[in-house]
Amino acid sequence: MKKLILAVCLLPFLAAGAKADPFSDFKTQIAAQGKALLKPFAADLGGVIGANDFNSGRSLGFPGFEAGLAATIQAKPSSDNRVLRDAGVKAFGAALLHAGAALPLVGADVMVRGVGYSGFSIVGAGLRYGVIKSGTLTKFIPDVSVSAYYDAINYDYFKGSHMSLDAVASFDIPVIKPYAGVGLDRTKLEIKNVSALLNGVDASISKPRYTLGVRLSPLPLLYVYGAYNILHGQTGYSIGAGAKF
Repeated sequence: MKKLILAVCLLPFLAAGAKADPFSDFKTQIAAQGKALLKPFAADLGGVIGANDFNSGRSLGFPGFEAGLAATIQAKPSSDNRVLRDAGVKAFGAALLHAGAALPLVGADVMVRGVGYSGFSIVGAGLRYGVIKSGTLTKFIPDVSVSAYYDAINYDYFKGSHMSLDAVASFDIPVIKPYAGVGLDRTKLEIKNVSALLNGVDASISKPRYTLGVRLSPLPLLYVYGAYNILHGQTGYSIGAGAKF
């Protein structure tokens, strides 16, 4: 437990991976090797964003509220992602601050999230709907929810969007709450500020991801979690912490 809490405190540093700015050589690599590199780069970026979508299948329930920090690290770029591989990037990722609140009457949660560092930013929002919710007498049936997110992405040399759809199931048992989920990421990026020949060129790609994790509640209202991901065929890890009211 102490090790997990320590790891959560180090999230902003872990999410940056081996380099403070893993995208710093994007302009050089794209200019040298061309637009064909954009799609596999977009796939990897969409995976580390989308893997932060959930850590439970349980919706908040009105008037619930939560806030926290989530981060996902991909162990290495995919074999086709020459932008990062040729720049010598190893592990890389994204960390996001997030907050959510339950909407009255409709039974859905609205979420917002974002991050900004080294010229890179993500600002997004989403909706989560609880399909199945366990109760006092049905504690050992899974909570199941579906969610959808839209994120605007901006960097010095590219801009774009990330959209994701997710389904996740979890067990709301005391202290340890395992969960599993599947998601679909669609990421679109457009080159900017690189060259007259490449500026405005875009690429989009859709890929699935899979997650298996556990969420812990060491103190009332507080939680930490960790997860193993298959991010579009690549190994990734998620970790986070938050408060839920």
